[in-house]
Amino acid sequence: TLCLHASSTSDDDTGAAASAAAASGGSARGHAVLEIEDTGCGIPEAVQEQIFEPFYTTKRDGTGLGLATVQRLVEQQGGSIQVSSLEGVGTTFRVRLMLAEGNHGIA
Repeated sequence: TLCLHASSTSDDDTGAAASAAAASGGSARGHAVLEIEDTGCGIPEAVQEQIFEPFYTTKRDGTGLGLATVQRLVEQQGGSIQVSSLEGVGTTFRVRLMLAEGNHGIA
């Protein structure tokens, strides 16, 4: 859902990018961090507070269930999801999930 949304909102050929890493220090130790970034129009700050609410959508054909479902699934696994966005620049979603005990990297 996050990758599809990112690729559909990108304004140019650079599209969307995703990266994953295992955090090795600080408060993120023992977590995997997945970042999905697009170069679309960005999300207005006032809207960012609403995008995870069920049935909220800005898309003509949207259901408003995608981000709400992603957030629920991530939180059920003890993780978190954050969004940072600048209008006219793009949006980054950061998903943080706990690694299985003893897993020090991403396979």
